[in-house]
Amino acid sequence: MLLRKLLFNLFLISGLQLAAYAQSPLTLRQALQQVRTNSPALRIERLNINAAQADEVTANLRSNPVLNNQTLFQLNQGQPAVPVTDAPGSLSRQRRQFWLQATKEFDIHHKRDYRTRFAQASTRVAERSVAETERTILFDAANRFLDAWYARIQVVLLERARANTDTLVQLNRVRLKNLAISTTDLTRTRLLLDQYELQTRTAQQDLRNRLNELRLVLGTTDSISVAMNDSIVNPAVPNPLVLHPVALAPADSLLQLASTSRTDVGVAAATVEAAQRNLALQRVLAKPRNEAGLIWNPQNSVPYAGVFLTLELPFYNRNQGEIQKAQITQNQASQAATLVQARIRTEVSTAYESFIASRRNVERYTGIRRDADQVLASVRYAYLRGATNLIDLFEAQRSWFETQTAYYEAVYTYRQNYIRLLYSTGQINTY
Repeated sequence: MLLRKLLFNLFLISGLQLAAYAQSPLTLRQALQQVRTNSPALRIERLNINAAQADEVTANLRSNPVLNNQTLFQLNQGQPAVPVTDAPGSLSRQRRQFWLQATKEFDIHHKRDYRTRFAQASTRVAERSVAETERTILFDAANRFLDAWYARIQVVLLERARANTDTLVQLNRVRLKNLAISTTDLTRTRLLLDQYELQTRTAQQDLRNRLNELRLVLGTTDSISVAMNDSIVNPAVPNPLVLHPVALAPADSLLQLASTSRTDVGVAAATVEAAQRNLALQRVLAKPRNEAGLIWNPQNSVPYAGVFLTLELPFYNRNQGEIQKAQITQNQASQAATLVQARIRTEVSTAYESFIASRRNVERYTGIRRDADQVLASVRYAYLRGATNLIDLFEAQRSWFETQTAYYEAVYTYRQNYIRLLYSTGQINTY
């Protein structure tokens, strides 16, 4: 009767602990959605798009007309040819020359169009760069989510082991009164309980640290908790990839998917396009500038009118340096695009092989974990009936805890590899 009551209390305590941790559970998909909405780093990065769009406005502006005025007064008036009473004043138009010139640069080489095209290409680079930054931030957030999940798993395992040991301490106190065990057995059981309590407090602090880091990435100050059953890839399913159609594809298909949908591929392509547009712009900027306008020039009360025309003579400055730099930038962008494709092949291949290997490990540990549960239950039952000693029970408890830890480490690695597969194929942006 006492044993049944203690076991009932154990299950009740475990249920309360799990309920406490289940407050505000957050799944991976919800976490990534919050990152897309609230991430301070992403908000800062998105401002680059607005800045690039402002450059488009500047590039599309036309040059302003120029108004020039010169006014000259005759200083040496000389001997007047008319009586003084009828002589013109110092500021009269007979003693003044006036120059009014209105000119404007005419874009006969369509330089404004080339500037606009380059600015538009730069905006596309900014947009692709934001998407690439988002991919990196989401990958970091997903790993921090997994870190918090694994920290919570460790807390739950330690609390379960501590609860089992606490129940054993209570049982051994009763058995000591009945002289069924020695005082040493009770002391050793208490020591084991103290160790689990210390490890639990350390694991709880680690969990709080991981949650704080996750909150920073999510851009929130609210209290959060990761969902225990957000398996991402569920080890209980015979073929976990069924839950994720992307991972069902073979390695070649995943490589093709990554080569076309990854954001860094988009950045490389946009950068190549921008480099080409810049080269075309620098070449057209080497064309001579021209300016034309009208002149109104009254001289000593005699009106004159004419036209104004300037044409730059490209003897020295033909924009050689900027053209050469644009060519180098274009070559650099092309080489960077080739490097991205090579990196994709390596990353996708490594992520896919690691994912498949870790899946096999989880499948193997699933059976080992089940056997460890059965062994611990059998040894515990035998100890309570006096059929074995405390050393055997401690050994079974240690083996059970190590097996559980190894199993969840395998699951943790499995989920990490799945996240890396999403990252390397570019699918994490739409997860």
